[in-house]
Formats: sequence, C-alpha cells, structure tokens
Amino acid sequence: MSEYRYQLEKYRGPRTRHVCPQCHRKQSFTRYIDTHNNNEYINDNVGKCNRLDKCGYHYTPKQYFEDNPWTRSVQRPVVHYDRENGRLDDGRSRSNPQPRRIDYIPEEYWVRSRFNGVLPDHVRWLVTQYGVDAVQDVYDLYGIGASKQGETIFWQRDIEGRLRTGKIMAYDSDTGHRRKGEGAIRWVHSELKRTGRLDDKWQLTQCLYGEHILADNPDMMVAVVEAYKTAHVGAIVMPWMVWVAVDSMSGLTAERLRPLKGRDVVLFPDEGKGYQMWSEKIASIAEEVGFSYRVSSFMEGREQGADIADLR
Repeated sequence: MSEYRYQLEKYRGPRTRHVCPQCHRKQSFTRYIDTHNNNEYINDNVGKCNRLDKCGYHYTPKQYFEDNPWTRSVQRPVVHYDRENGRLDDGRSRSNPQPRRIDYIPEEYWVRSRFNGVLPDHVRWLVTQYGVDAVQDVYDLYGIGASKQGETIFWQRDIEGRLRTGKIMAYDSDTGHRRKGEGAIRWVHSELKRTGRLDDKWQLTQCLYGEHILADNPDMMVAVVEAYKTAHVGAIVMPWMVWVAVDSMSGLTAERLRPLKGRDVVLFPDEGKGYQMWSEKIASIAEEVGFSYRVSSFMEGREQGADIADLR
C-alpha cells in the first residue's frame, strides 16, 4: 500500500496526461489518483499542470475536499471484472439498486437561527448597498439565518422544503467580504455532530442553494451561480429569475442540477477559469438532466475572480 493515499498519476503514455483546466494545453495536466480506490481520479480538475513556469495550476486533493466536504462521506464501490459473465461487477444487484439515504436537519435549528434577535453580518452589508425593502425580500425568500455571533447561515433547503444543511460563514458587514482564517467557514451538520445532537451515522447530501424557491416558481428562468452571496445579489438586481448557487466551481454536477429538469437555465460563472470549465461540463449535464441552457460571458474580462456581487 502506498504511503500517501492521493498521488499524482505516474506517466504511462499520452492517455495519462490531460488538458489543463486553466491554460487548456493538451497532455500537460497530471491528475491525482486515489490509491485506496483502484487508482480512480478524484475529480477531473484535481491535479497539477506540468507547465509550472507559464501556467502553475495546482488543485490539490486537500483543497478539493475543503471545497467539497460532502464528498468525503461518499464511499465508492470497489469494481471488479466478472470473467464468468464478462461484465463489471460492483458487488450490488443490478436489478435492485439501493437508493442513497438522505438525512435532514431538524427544523428547530433553522427557527432558532431566524429568531435569535441577531441580524447576519452579510445581511447588514446588503442593506447598505440595496436598501431595507429589497434585502428583506431576499432575507425571507432564502430563509437566511444567523449564529449568535452574527455569522451568516446559508441554509440549504431542497425542493420539498427539507433542510439538508447550513453553511456558516463570517463576513465583514462594512466591506461585504468574507472573513478569512481558521473557523471562518463551518457547517451546521458538522457542529451538530460534534456536539452530539446528530448521530455519527448522519450523512450529508447537498442540494442547490435556493432550490426550495423553484417549487413556487415553476415557469421562471433559473440563474445558476457559484456563491450564495452572488445568488442574493442576483435576486435583488434581476428578480425575474430564480437564483440558485452550487457552492463552488466544481459543484456543477448532474446530481446537484436534477431539480432543473425542464427549465430554461442561464449560468453565470465567476470571471476566470469558471467560464471555460462550466462551458465544457454543462452540455453533458443538460442532456442527462433535461434542460435548456446558455453560459453567460457577462463576467469575462473583468477583475480576476469577480462575480455579479462585485458589480456595484
């Protein structure tokens, strides 16, 4: 067994080198593999560009799991080749697949976060930019909560209205920027498990942020963005669309976007590598799920990493 579970794939010919997500150079990108799971790739974008001097792209497994904490709890089946039947076999019955269990957060925690007398720091900033009336609508629409310290709780509520989790983030109410440092981002389910209020077997299954809004607006166009903050600003300045967020650039997946079946969708990636990455991924996702789409280049050419929330 390897000393390190996640390793850069060794060179075994051109098929082991890929297109770099950032500079788009062919056969220059080395992906990380999981040595505990048949050397499978962690994600297509987790790896290192070989052109360190001209590109320097390096997305490590640690960064990926920090951006996508729910993936650590997903146990992929070990796949074997069944020589007798001439097929791949993961040890489960193909005729009776087991659906994945989805766990939920008790509603009482959302209620406490809404009626504890604390206005979230992020909401305070929104008010300075867009006024009380517009922000009140968004505050109620997304069910934004707050910790006792004023941190913003972005609750993920699915299309059936059930709480999946909440992301706890600290913002500067004067600048609107997220605070950095240890403890600046936490998750409700992790806090509840740590304090014994959720069972250790509780499993996270994320959904779109703002997904619950879709049910009450079946005919509205849907805008997809990366960040929760961006969804709030979009809902204020372009209220004719339902604004949902996927939480990170790599959160654009078929599983996450299934509630968009039959909808008209516009994607607003942040400025930078997001436009190319989402443009390459969305076609197959849209075909699998079943929705029409276009990828907006609205943010292209602006400040590196900027999103709609930065345009004031």
